[in-house]
Amino acid sequence: MLNTWWIVRVLFKQMNMNNKNINIFLLVVMILSSIFSISSCNNHDTHAEMAGSDEYYTCSMDPQVVENKAGNCPICHMKLIKVKKNNLRAGQIKLSAQQIKLANITYDTVAIHEFAKEITLTGKVTVDQNLSDAISARVQGRIENLAVKNIGDYVKKGQLLYEIYSEELNSLQEEYLLTFQSTTPVEGFREAAKNKLLLYGMNDSQINQLKQSKTVFQTVPVYSTIEGFVTEVSVVEGSYVPSSSTLFRFTSLQSLWVEAQVYLPYLQFLKIGTDASFSIPAASEKLFSGGVIFIAPEIQSPQRFVLARFHIISPSEQIKPGMLANITLQTEKKKALIIPVNAIIQDSKGANVWVRNNDGIYENRMVTVGMQNSRQIEITDGLDEGDVVVITGAYLLNSEYIFKKGANPMEGHQSMPGMKM
Repeated sequence: MLNTWWIVRVLFKQMNMNNKNINIFLLVVMILSSIFSISSCNNHDTHAEMAGSDEYYTCSMDPQVVENKAGNCPICHMKLIKVKKNNLRAGQIKLSAQQIKLANITYDTVAIHEFAKEITLTGKVTVDQNLSDAISARVQGRIENLAVKNIGDYVKKGQLLYEIYSEELNSLQEEYLLTFQSTTPVEGFREAAKNKLLLYGMNDSQINQLKQSKTVFQTVPVYSTIEGFVTEVSVVEGSYVPSSSTLFRFTSLQSLWVEAQVYLPYLQFLKIGTDASFSIPAASEKLFSGGVIFIAPEIQSPQRFVLARFHIISPSEQIKPGMLANITLQTEKKKALIIPVNAIIQDSKGANVWVRNNDGIYENRMVTVGMQNSRQIEITDGLDEGDVVVITGAYLLNSEYIFKKGANPMEGHQSMPGMKM
């Protein structure tokens, strides 16, 4: 602007005008220029693109900025973009398909189901004593070879357990062989001698081998007649064992128990046959089912609890005795309108959920809740059967609403009639 005035002044000097006339001329030009500048600014503002009645301008980086004409964002100075207005009411929000996918929003339909209050107990997995068994020595003698030595080993039926040297068993073998050397009929004696060998631990295959070879077994192999895990080994190699002494104890894990201490306030919900579900975090994420098979007849003092035993139906191979188990009992069963507990958003103002309408709009609703368990919650007011509620992504919708609207969606419910706070 100063350069322009300087050029004009030089031109007037060249035109041989006196200083007084030059100053007057410059003053007139300055006034006209100011008027032109103001007019230009007004014309510029007048020609700024205006938003329509159903449109507004906003910033892609700062969506809280809302203008009725084009321009730059007052916060980040980016160019404003034109968007269509929506007719959403308070407490409503609409997301694009991409936003829904990124937010991993899932739904569930409100329905009436059987619902129950839950009681949770803590117990420990134990072996089913009905499936425990022991193997004892059938005859006295010395253990020459011990094939099973470790607790926890799995023994199959027919597997070699040990070899024993027994003078008494050797004598019975010789007696059996003598029945084949006699010329007189001795069928009754032969059968009695064979039964003695079976009673003392030999099997039919060994007796047939003895009959064919006509040679006494100096050490007799003894095989397992049961199958399971070794829980006790009461003998060592080279030791002398008397007849009927316990050598091994086995148990099967095909059936397992859970034992729990039930305190007196919960005892009223427990009886033989009561259904239960079990979660065993160390073994599996799935739930196992079972029921009560035993309740101790007396109260343990001074702790004041009763020992209860539960049977697990079809336990997994990953479950081991000694693992901790969470036992869930259901009580006060009734029909109720229920939704997954993850759908509920709780705050100081109450409980609310997000409901998806048919047009894809998400609406926040205040609800009144009743009984609750670990997975489900009862709805006594605020929802109808068939409503579609948001399960995963409910808190994200809450955050998105606050970000876009600058207000908590619960604020629109404070004056709603009939809602219990």
